[in-house]
Amino acid sequence: MKSLFFTLATLLCVSASAQYKIGILPRSSPDKGIYEQVGYTGVEITYGAPKTNGRTIWGNIVPYDEVWRAGANDATRIEFSEDVEIGGNILPRGVYSLFIIPHESDAWTVIFNAEYDQWGAFNYDEYQDILRVEVQPKNIPLEEKLSYTIDSQDYDDGVISMKWSDVQIDVVIKTKYLDLLQREIEISAASSDQEISSVVYLQGAEYLLRRNLNLELASDWIDKSQELFDPKGEWNPEYYPREYILGHMHWTKAKILAANHKYEMALAYGNKMKNIKGGKINYYIEENEFEKIDSQMARWESKQ
Repeated sequence: MKSLFFTLATLLCVSASAQYKIGILPRSSPDKGIYEQVGYTGVEITYGAPKTNGRTIWGNIVPYDEVWRAGANDATRIEFSEDVEIGGNILPRGVYSLFIIPHESDAWTVIFNAEYDQWGAFNYDEYQDILRVEVQPKNIPLEEKLSYTIDSQDYDDGVISMKWSDVQIDVVIKTKYLDLLQREIEISAASSDQEISSVVYLQGAEYLLRRNLNLELASDWIDKSQELFDPKGEWNPEYYPREYILGHMHWTKAKILAANHKYEMALAYGNKMKNIKGGKINYYIEENEFEKIDSQMARWESKQ
């Protein structure tokens, strides 16, 4: 009972115009939380979810041209696990209050504020703003309850959406995915034994090649993979067969060379892959149809 008496006594000491966080009764606009990963970047939003209840929201319950908490109860909170780019500006990793200024005829202002632990927008301080972006609202069918969604469009970007009443706003975020991928590859390779490190660089190089990203880095990674691969060293039987991995390595090197228009060298590595003998699984035999190895090499031959 002590904590209850303390809470009630505290409330009696607060002015009647203040907003209270009692914590005893359930909230009419219960808190919601969502989390999504965009590439390597985690995005989490915590917000109160009010209902329209037949009311006119924009320009009435939520006035135009005033800072709004972007939800109910506490200010809406948003957290990014890594730096992101929004509207051409970098927003550092961290936790922020999310505020919105709706306008009747102009784009709406979305605010990321450093003071993330606050009640509503009553103590909002614009000097704590880290980033402001302008977003054009969209008209939508009625959404009774306010909701947020985080949609990962790709590894590199995503969309944070707020819907309530007849309005939706979308904030596009871009992640530093390639930088983070490079960091993860280097950390993983450095913390693994030599055979695994070789495969880590191999898979990283193939991934960049498939997405046509930074072929210079892909070339560097496949070279590291080759340097670490030891054809005579002790091989852990739990790993994929050595001959298959070597074939995969040669073929990835061939494709990177071809992507850089070095067709003669690409064909040489392609033939190295085809000439690997022995082993439980042969890369060329297993992957020829899926990779269209023969047709790719024929195309390179014609381009010399």
